[in-house]
Amino acid sequence: MTVFIETTDDGLLAQIDNFLLKAATYPSLGLDATKQTNLRKDWTLMKYVVSANNIMDTNSTAFTTFKNVLRKGGTLGVLPPIPVLAAAPPITSGGMEKRFRDLVQDAVRSTAMTDTIAQDLGIVAPASPTQESVNAGKPTYKITYSSGGYPLIIWKKGSYEGVEIHKSKDGVNFSKLDRDFKPDFIDKSDLPEPAKAEVWYYKLIYLINDEQVGQWSDVQSIAVNG
Repeated sequence: MTVFIETTDDGLLAQIDNFLLKAATYPSLGLDATKQTNLRKDWTLMKYVVSANNIMDTNSTAFTTFKNVLRKGGTLGVLPPIPVLAAAPPITSGGMEKRFRDLVQDAVRSTAMTDTIAQDLGIVAPASPTQESVNAGKPTYKITYSSGGYPLIIWKKGSYEGVEIHKSKDGVNFSKLDRDFKPDFIDKSDLPEPAKAEVWYYKLIYLINDEQVGQWSDVQSIAVNG
C-alpha cells in the first residue's frame, strides 16, 4: 500500500480532517485516542494560522497597491481596512505533519487495515487522472508582489506537470511569457520607467508531457510601478 500525504497546506488540512473524522468509525484499527486528540489540536491551530496568513496576504497586497498609487499617481480611494482576527486557539508544537504521518503508519500497520478503509481514510495515492479530468483542468492562482515589486503568481500544481503563462499589457493581446514547473512564479520582466505605472494581465494553462492540456484560467491583472 502506497501512503499518500498532501503537500499543500490546504490539502493537508483537508486530509487530516477527513482522516480524524473517519478514523473514529474504525475502532478496530486500535489508534491511540491521545494521538488523535493532539492531532486535532494541531489541525485547529494550523487552520487558524493558514486562514490568518491568507487574510494578511490579501491585506498586504491591498496596502502595497495603495502605497504605489500614493507614490506614483492615480486615484487612491479609501485606505484598505486593517483586518481583525479572531482569538487564536491554544498553541501546540512544531511537527504536525510528522505526528500525522506517525498516526497514519499506526493505521497502516494495524491487522484490521484494508484497502477499502485506507481509501476511506484518504491516505492512498490517488489514481492517475483520467483524460476527462485532464481536459477539464483549469488553473487557479492569485497574483501579489515579490520583493522588488515584481508580480508573483501563486499557482497550484495538482496532478499536472506545470503551467504555461501568457501575458498581456492590454488584456486582449496575449503572448507566451514562460513555462513554470515548480510553484510559484515571479515575472521579472523590465518594470515600467520611474514614476510610471502599467497594468499587466495574465492567464495560465496546465502542461502534461510538455503539451497544453485542459482549460485556460481566468484572466487576472495587477498594477506594476516603476
